[in-house]
Amino acid sequence: MRINDYFNEIVNNAYLFVKKDLDILKDKLTETEIKQLDSFLQEARTLRIRSVTEKHLSGGKIQPHDYMSCSIYHWPNPDTENGLPYIERDGIDNPEALHGDKESLRTVSYITYLSALLYYVTRQKRYLDLLVKVNRFWFLDPETAMNPNLRYAQCIPGVNDGEPGGIIDYAASYVYALNLLRILHSEAMLPQKFYEQMKNWHLSFLDWLIQSDQGKEISQRNNNQGPLYDLLLLVISVFVGKEDSLASFDVKLRQRIHLQISNEGMLPNEMHRTKTESYTTMALKMMLESARLLQEYGFSYQNEIQLEKAFGFVKPRYLKHEWEFRQIKEFDSYRGYYILFLFQEVLHQKITIDFEVKKDHWGYICLTKLTGGKKE
Repeated sequence: MRINDYFNEIVNNAYLFVKKDLDILKDKLTETEIKQLDSFLQEARTLRIRSVTEKHLSGGKIQPHDYMSCSIYHWPNPDTENGLPYIERDGIDNPEALHGDKESLRTVSYITYLSALLYYVTRQKRYLDLLVKVNRFWFLDPETAMNPNLRYAQCIPGVNDGEPGGIIDYAASYVYALNLLRILHSEAMLPQKFYEQMKNWHLSFLDWLIQSDQGKEISQRNNNQGPLYDLLLLVISVFVGKEDSLASFDVKLRQRIHLQISNEGMLPNEMHRTKTESYTTMALKMMLESARLLQEYGFSYQNEIQLEKAFGFVKPRYLKHEWEFRQIKEFDSYRGYYILFLFQEVLHQKITIDFEVKKDHWGYICLTKLTGGKKE
């Protein structure tokens, strides 16, 4: 997937691979497909990654190494001279909010994700060198590193200096890169010093996520943000070796499944939004990705009735590309295909998908291999 398409709706574009997936891709990706993935990576490398310290600060509590971004759905107020306070336009991206620290973090995530995937598949050291370089710059080097918090993420000018939903900036992008670093570490493919440094950064970040007011608030949300927060904590926990906490993640996930999925298989808390398909997909994605990762540690969700109901609800809609509810933005078919793949893996049901041909999409390259499907 080209980086501009990735940025277009980052929340639903990355895949949480497990080791089995990477082994299949290593075995089945052709040389041409590997070159295509590499071309996506090289395109991203032309973008400059700016340190969090490069932003322009004008007083306040924020420190130079603190991450800062603005809410993507808030715009200048047309009824005030200075545009404050910003007002919400749900589902309408403010392009100004995509720049700065958010854009750089997304670029770091994209480069790390593809570099880690290509390193596992090819064993070429240049991919390892690249991912270590960009992550040292963003997380570890004293002069450029981001502080391990998201206190000032997704601020709303004139309203606040940071939102609980700002945690999404990291959770929807870098968590997928971190998951691949987890697999590389488990296979002794990461330099030990680099891993230890990244582990220490994420231990501090994990503490902030759990102890901060923003983390506590988002953890209680029963829309898509709640399971995204849970997935974030889960991936960090397994990355840093806190596997003794997995039973609590299992309990929380089952609670969310039963609370957030209705008997009709819908997710009611996503149906009042302007992008109901996108947010239904996001909530299911996070719950299913957590389930699949926890499966690696012996937990099973095959008989979760509410998941089966959700599967029955979305399956015909994803396969037929039909969604009768409000959706103001075009929906990428591969987001639906990926959810069906996750259902296949979690519920152990075989699904046949007629994949749309999208040669500039990593789903077209990867999901067809993982499902055993054939490209049209």
